[in-house]
Amino acid sequence: MRRPSPGRSARRACGHLASLLALTPHTGPAPVAAVVWYGPADLTTARGSYDPRSSTTPEALLLGGAPAAHPGRARDASPLTHAHRGAPPFLLVHGEEDTMVACSHSRDLAARLEEVGAPVHLRTVPGADHGWYGVSAARVEDVFDQSLRFTRHVTRRGAGGG
Repeated sequence: MRRPSPGRSARRACGHLASLLALTPHTGPAPVAAVVWYGPADLTTARGSYDPRSSTTPEALLLGGAPAAHPGRARDASPLTHAHRGAPPFLLVHGEEDTMVACSHSRDLAARLEEVGAPVHLRTVPGADHGWYGVSAARVEDVFDQSLRFTRHVTRRGAGGG
């Protein structure tokens, strides 16, 4: 399998946006759970290959300029900033060898959610790069199955079934 190229940011955005959706206030129905695979949680801090001073990253495109040049926007767009006690249950899954979004993003978000008393489970996948490159299809299937089990468990519990 080929390694992901820096231009492939769609999957990166999904985890980031799912986290923000789950952690920000809602006027209508709120998410009952969040399953986040390798999502950025902090747009303010350099980690791995990410440089908040760069104006060419997907994060810079989202913010309208380099995150370091827009610290308020970067903070507001960082799921880590929005962690709160009433957050829905989170399953964070991240490859330990992720070269696009450092695994420390998920570790830090998990720690912050635990700190505020929100339910969270963190799973790191040894040898996995972004997009699960570097691991077997069986390992990816296991991650997918765990994500489905988590979602089923949380939605049954939320519906009074468990």
